[in-house]
Amino acid sequence: MADSSKMSIGRIILQLAVGLMLSVAGIWALQGGGDAAADAIRSIFDGNVEGILVIVLGIIEVVAGVLLIVGLFVGDKLASFNSILLLIVMIVWIAAIVLIDFLGGDGIFNGGAKHFLRWCYQFADHLIVLGALIYLQAR
Repeated sequence: MADSSKMSIGRIILQLAVGLMLSVAGIWALQGGGDAAADAIRSIFDGNVEGILVIVLGIIEVVAGVLLIVGLFVGDKLASFNSILLLIVMIVWIAAIVLIDFLGGDGIFNGGAKHFLRWCYQFADHLIVLGALIYLQAR
């Protein structure tokens, strides 16, 4: 395990959860599905550009997720590389929040107010992921 004086149980759980989430989301993106970030890319781009960007995002998510999980066992040896990957994922995630939660079909500016509690829940879910990414990247 990494240096236990720096790792709280909450951070370990958060790092494991975000690592698993990114790994699974990346695998899904590579299989043609994906998470909110992949959906945001699909809402902006079409054709080959869309496919390439979703594949690149999927690879970045898988690598970042695996490095977060491996980082629990090897410590900060991979921290600088993972920080760059997490920064890329954060930027795409922020774009996904804007596109999905505000401008998208169920966004607050486009029909989301009709189901305000559902919109709030989804928005909070996306913000939790963003907060976890920021927290883990800033270590």
